[in-house]
Amino acid sequence: MMAIGELKVCLLGDTGIGKSSIACRFAQDHFYHNISVNHHAQPEASFMTKTVPSGNDLHKFLIWDTAGQEWFHSLGGSSEGC
Repeated sequence: MMAIGELKVCLLGDTGIGKSSIACRFAQDHFYHNISVNHHAQPEASFMTKTVPSGNDLHKFLIWDTAGQEWFHSLGGSSEGC
């Protein structure tokens, strides 16, 4: 029987550096070259998942993409963050 492990990933960083593009490439197998971000929007994060087999196990990645919003920068130093 396969064991399923969950891995939490929270992408933090400045706006426009490619966090959303990398997350979409990994989770959806598609690379978006020009994802536009509304800089005046309420703080918002997108959420994606992807399950990857590894040997006899499955690893489920839980991915939060903060879209470069300043509000999420306070999560960077916290081990409990995302």
